[in-house]
Amino acid sequence: MTGQEQTEIERKYDIAGLQRVPSLQGIDGISAETAGEPFILSAVYYDTDDHALARHRIVLRRREGGGDAGWHLKTPADEGRTEVHWPLDVGGADSAEGEPVPADVLEPVRAIVRDSPLTPLARISTVRTAVRLSGTDGQALAEIADDLVSASDARGGTYRKWREWEAELLGGAPDTRKKRTRLLDAIEQELLAAGATPSTSVAKIARAVGVRSLAELSAAEVLPGLLPAAALQNPDSAGAIVVGALRELTATLIAKDPLARADAPDAVHQMRTTVRRLRSVLAVYARLFEKSAVTELRLELGRLGVELGGVRDAEVRGARLAGELAGVADYPTDYPADDARTRLVGGARRDHAESLIAVRSYLLSPRYYRLLDSLERFVAWPPLTSRAERPAAAEIARNLDKAVGVLARRTSAVTDADAPEPALHEVRKAARRLRYAADAVAAAQPAAGGPGTEPATMPTTTPAKKAARKKAAKRAEAAARFAKHRRGYARLAQVAKPLVKRLGDRHDGLLYIEELDRAAQAAHEGGENTLVYGLLVARAERLDETVPVALGEAERAVRALKRLILDL
Repeated sequence: MTGQEQTEIERKYDIAGLQRVPSLQGIDGISAETAGEPFILSAVYYDTDDHALARHRIVLRRREGGGDAGWHLKTPADEGRTEVHWPLDVGGADSAEGEPVPADVLEPVRAIVRDSPLTPLARISTVRTAVRLSGTDGQALAEIADDLVSASDARGGTYRKWREWEAELLGGAPDTRKKRTRLLDAIEQELLAAGATPSTSVAKIARAVGVRSLAELSAAEVLPGLLPAAALQNPDSAGAIVVGALRELTATLIAKDPLARADAPDAVHQMRTTVRRLRSVLAVYARLFEKSAVTELRLELGRLGVELGGVRDAEVRGARLAGELAGVADYPTDYPADDARTRLVGGARRDHAESLIAVRSYLLSPRYYRLLDSLERFVAWPPLTSRAERPAAAEIARNLDKAVGVLARRTSAVTDADAPEPALHEVRKAARRLRYAADAVAAAQPAAGGPGTEPATMPTTTPAKKAARKKAAKRAEAAARFAKHRRGYARLAQVAKPLVKRLGDRHDGLLYIEELDRAAQAAHEGGENTLVYGLLVARAERLDETVPVALGEAERAVRALKRLILDL
């Protein structure tokens, strides 16, 4: 069951004593305020033992009471937070306290929690009195919640109480970010004048467990002897750049997971592309890392790519067949295409549905979860070799030059190949690997010294603050120095991209014709008319897709890439 999604934009304030929420009708645009009767909210917050959700600034709770009782999942957003809501009985049974979190609720965060059990993190009881603010048109603009909060840290055993005011925008709030900010600023001015102060914690759950933010709760422990590699302490090193690229791609892969599970438009394709980018970076810059670790990761990423590929290939095939059959309908023929449409388009749709079931099963498997574990460990504490300590520009150019060399050799091998089509496919894979490897370093920022997570706490002492500022400035300066090289990498990717697409379209076209031939044979054996299949093949065959033409394009691209390499 898909949850209901909304954007939550709010600000929190601490308030001491017995002050009442001040009247806010003097604020421009607010014409009425309505105070409700107090009610009780009871919530249990969940996380894994290692605070996987907190590490990603995600809140998961089961709440009773009020108008939105149910399961709530809150994730960071560009403005405010995105909240997804499910009823208490989602999945057909009420998952009461102490029982597992419903599968539907976990679906969007499976790539984060994986197969780790979720247990209560804190229990919070709130006595809430809400004041609703309306505009001149009667629309509800915002709500001020006066909360008396009692919280128990389920793991630390500490009990805490406090009072806070919460200003949250509602459906009738202004339709631009600037206007919404202006309204919240005006409300804040009145609340501060009444004795409130900005909250010391951004969320109730953080305060319940005694921290200011979830980032503090999710801090990764640095064990003795597990210090950042020398390369990551130097933002000018090749290791810092390549690890920075891998961290970004890993984060992207995890972010694409829930969309792919839900079969959102183009999501499986984007996740598959991210997998290919990761494999390409690991392949081209493999000498920066210990060989065994790279080999294992590429193997498991390859398996994931195969699983995702079935869904994507069936999706593309079905769309192409539907379009081509529509074109055949314009031919002057007495032979209907209904049987072919059922066999071809219907078959592609069945393949897509079956592949999607298989992908969802794989994304719930221990093998997939262990891949994500390994990938996160790899980018947090990469097994770097001494090559990673070399200056980034020279070492990256050296690796990209080798990748161009691989592409050149595969291109040369096509002429004498006994089977030119498979040889051309190898050219395509080499070009794609080069493109993605160049793209990655063109966008990468130098990796920080430790794991790619937010720091647990901000430095509090003057020396620590100075050291943090100095480190940040050093990374910024290194990124600025590296900027001129990024343009060169981007040009390499731009030259390789059309070759990848051209050879990819050609390869897909050949597979498409083979699919038509198999379908035509099956149709013939089934007693169906096969004329429409011949028409489809005729439409698919193109005179400009011969091996010599494709090879000529590859040779021209290789010459251009070799010239660009000299400028790196």
